[in-house]
Amino acid sequence: MQEFFVSLAGCVVLILLLRVVANYFGLVDNPGGRKQHAQPTPTVGGLAMSLAVLLALLWNGGLSGNVAVLMGCAVGLVILGIFDDKIGLSVSLRMMIQVFLVLVVIIGAGGTITHLGALFGSDIQLGIFAVPFSVIAFVGGINAMNMIDGADGMAGKMALITMLGVAAIFYVTGAFELLPLTWAMLGALIGFLLFNTRLLVRRAWVFMGDAGSMWLGFVLGWFMAQVAGNVVAAEPAVVLWLFGVPLLDTLTVMIRRKRRKTSVFDADRTHIHHVLVDTGLTINYSVLLLSGIQMIMVGIGVLFYFTHAPASLVFWSFVLVFAAYYYWLRDS
Repeated sequence: MQEFFVSLAGCVVLILLLRVVANYFGLVDNPGGRKQHAQPTPTVGGLAMSLAVLLALLWNGGLSGNVAVLMGCAVGLVILGIFDDKIGLSVSLRMMIQVFLVLVVIIGAGGTITHLGALFGSDIQLGIFAVPFSVIAFVGGINAMNMIDGADGMAGKMALITMLGVAAIFYVTGAFELLPLTWAMLGALIGFLLFNTRLLVRRAWVFMGDAGSMWLGFVLGWFMAQVAGNVVAAEPAVVLWLFGVPLLDTLTVMIRRKRRKTSVFDADRTHIHHVLVDTGLTINYSVLLLSGIQMIMVGIGVLFYFTHAPASLVFWSFVLVFAAYYYWLRDS
């Protein structure tokens, strides 16, 4: 648990320090267009969280093996995000770098998803398709967190709830080698949310930026690979529930954009938090409502794991929830 407190304290201190120099380095998100904030806001939350996690792991000697490879690549993704926040990079360049870093983690840090579980009665082994499938899953997770980051506290709370579910699985099953990074992630997320969620401050003092959202999706993707059989012998479909709302929302938005024959990366106001705000809910209530849904989904995923639910039940129940979600938002 030392990693939790070191990461929490480190994140708080780093945010306070980085906010002072953010404007000098141009790491500020200015209002305008679709943006809901009214004042320039530093985008250094992601950098602060990543550095806090590294500090916590170095503090307790947890930066080794697969975790060292993961964190090294994660730093690369943070740097990518900082440049994207500052100058705006093309989608193709971002994707190329994401795929490269993901490949390094898949091959060098135990991030490969090797099977899909017994979705149709017998276990589906991916074989030669394991690496391509893992790349798609990782990149999808990175961009799901990036896309859901559109309201104060949204991405941070989604990731925090997912990490709590992951922590419960790791702790109960005895995957203690993964707990130092888990505690460090939880500490950094809470430290960030102290300055980002409107429950504790009148407005967000800091955003995580693309650096933070991509970093979160990247690290969460690696955790999901560990849950899906690399360390914890869970049915891979449990991961769908643990990722929860960001996955549901991203799939829905991408399908709707394809139906309109626009790029899946085109920005619009069709994400669930935008829809809720447009119906009259405040940002606070919208984020709280979605956080409650995320808690339910992650709780179901954890329950499925501990009760050893059949893969077909885990997967097809998620498909049913997705279908209902998509039908609800189809005309929004």
